[in-house]
Amino acid sequence: MNIIGGAIAKKATNAKHFAKCNNVKCGSFFVLEPGLQDEELGYLCPECSGKSQRYHIVQCSSCKTVLNFIGASDKEDKFVFTVEKCSHCFGTEEDECMIHPVYATDHFI
Repeated sequence: MNIIGGAIAKKATNAKHFAKCNNVKCGSFFVLEPGLQDEELGYLCPECSGKSQRYHIVQCSSCKTVLNFIGASDKEDKFVFTVEKCSHCFGTEEDECMIHPVYATDHFI
């Protein structure tokens, strides 16, 4: 390791790290594989990542925290519903219930 300007710089960029799941109801820590990029939903543990393929997602548009998963049928397109703010940034629990509709060319939810 090298110390550069008071920060520790690692020589190896392929080391595994721990990350906290971005799902507020999970919050588990898991091993983050080298080279894995942060996605729109943030880092999700393997269990929550699997859920993101089968469920609709409620996410805060301010802090990007995943607040909930909503059941969806297999034939349904999966959507990310957003709330303007949540209790984890500068909103309240009531704000978490104000889901914004999703507009698309084929449908309105």
